[in-house]
Amino acid sequence: MATGNSQEIAYGFGQLGSVLVKTGTEVVPPKGMAIVAIQFIEANTISKIISESDRAGLPNYIDSTTAGNMNLSGFHKSDVTNGTYAAGANITITANKQIQVGDPVLLTGNAAAVNTGTGIVIDPETPAPNYEKYNDYVKVVSINAAGTVVTLSHQVTPNAQALLFLDGANGAGGNAATGVTYPMGMIIYGRWVSVTPAASPVICYFGY
Repeated sequence: MATGNSQEIAYGFGQLGSVLVKTGTEVVPPKGMAIVAIQFIEANTISKIISESDRAGLPNYIDSTTAGNMNLSGFHKSDVTNGTYAAGANITITANKQIQVGDPVLLTGNAAAVNTGTGIVIDPETPAPNYEKYNDYVKVVSINAAGTVVTLSHQVTPNAQALLFLDGANGAGGNAATGVTYPMGMIIYGRWVSVTPAASPVICYFGY
């Protein structure tokens, strides 16, 4: 139950604005806001939905493009040279200075395959992280200043594969949000800068 001067309920249920669209046309939020919820008045599909998370460091939400939803492939993905890399061995990657010590790492299909948005297959060498047991998953041990060389906590043997780096806002897996029919009455939550539904009506709610 909300108490005192909490704005949580007001912000969550559209007091900052909303719009009804039923013509298959694009919705863009007011300056400084995002579309934070979409309610489906009838069963409907979305032609285009663009996550606010194209901005570095923000959480990611479902998106109609694979490039826009980094939850598909972490916050950084890099093909690596085939070979056996013992724990602590240097691995050369595509540069990314956002990588930090402790970031979880997955070994999966090469970057080109990941970008298709058809889902990922995680190599058993890098099992899904168990965040309750810090040492039970593969993670970054060190990263050079240029963000081009990492060492990992466990041995990996990539073979035409990529390393996916995860953080507090970016996981991995899933597909581009196209071709999905959402049932009548469903509400999905996130932060989007653009939504284009099919002809059936939806309500888009705005928030900060």
